[in-house]
Amino acid sequence: MILVDDFLADGNAMLGLVDMCNQAKAHIVGCGIIIEKGFQKGHQKLVDLGYKVESLAIIESFENGKIVFK
Repeated sequence: MILVDDFLADGNAMLGLVDMCNQAKAHIVGCGIIIEKGFQKGHQKLVDLGYKVESLAIIESFENGKIVFK
């Protein structure tokens, strides 16, 4: 199973999905993210649990009211 979420910041929503899938004995092969805040810890939390994480867009920072993508 691949889990997909629209936005990853601290990772709590995706970690909730991971927990529900684990309780259902589903096999998770990875996580897909549409937009990730790369400066927050969500990505690393999922990697530390052993999941592959792929993001379509990664926000590196916010500078002078503008979004800087990685």
